[in-house]
Amino acid sequence: MRNLDPELPVQIDILTIFPSFFDQFLRHGMVRIARRADRLDVRITDLRAYSEDRHRTVDDRPYGGGPGMLLKPEPVFRAMDLLGLEPGKKPPEGTQPLLMCPQGRKMRQNDLEKFAGVQRLVILCGRYEGYDERIVEAYPWKRVSLGDYVLSGGEVAAMAIIEGTVRLLPGVLGDKESALRDSFGEWTGPNGLDHAHWTRPPEYRGRGVPEVLLSGDHGAIEKWRRENSGDDPDGQRDGVPHDGITGEEDVEQDR
Repeated sequence: MRNLDPELPVQIDILTIFPSFFDQFLRHGMVRIARRADRLDVRITDLRAYSEDRHRTVDDRPYGGGPGMLLKPEPVFRAMDLLGLEPGKKPPEGTQPLLMCPQGRKMRQNDLEKFAGVQRLVILCGRYEGYDERIVEAYPWKRVSLGDYVLSGGEVAAMAIIEGTVRLLPGVLGDKESALRDSFGEWTGPNGLDHAHWTRPPEYRGRGVPEVLLSGDHGAIEKWRRENSGDDPDGQRDGVPHDGITGEEDVEQDR
């Protein structure tokens, strides 16, 4: 699924019970730049506005007992209706619904590259113990996880997706080569890691800069950078194979 019109901004709809969570996030960094350049249109939907009672209830106890509360189906279904996504049907052309959940695929750089090629993302941020399963079954979600750890909700994961996606949109980064030279970009080493970097001053507290980087010999510098891409000097990075942002593997559903 590719962006239907590169002249239009990518639209990201976020469904959350904490809309103010995103206030400062949207005002800074690449996200702010993308919005000002009309490359990104973020719309926040408050799920509490679609609850069925005066208390704006969005959660309830699970049938069969057990700990925690579940996100109720009614607010989500109603919000999705107004966003033009009908349960049991394909989403509108160019629209990809994303579900933040531990059952999802661990997000990689090539996933962000695919998200950057979609006209519209609809991101549901979970809370509590999880979702009522009818929410999960009703829509063609791409399930996404940041990793094997627990957060209190999907808002931080949604921010990570937005932050990683917008920097891949045309015209957002000042230097389009920056994205290619990032870790996990096309230019990096076999494990996806970028080479080390230095800036001025050339010497600080007895620590210097590799001579080749000060030489002005661009060919030698390029060769050095390629040879040193992928370094993991302390062995602290997990040995996960790198498939790069050009990988053909799709964003899978794990359920």
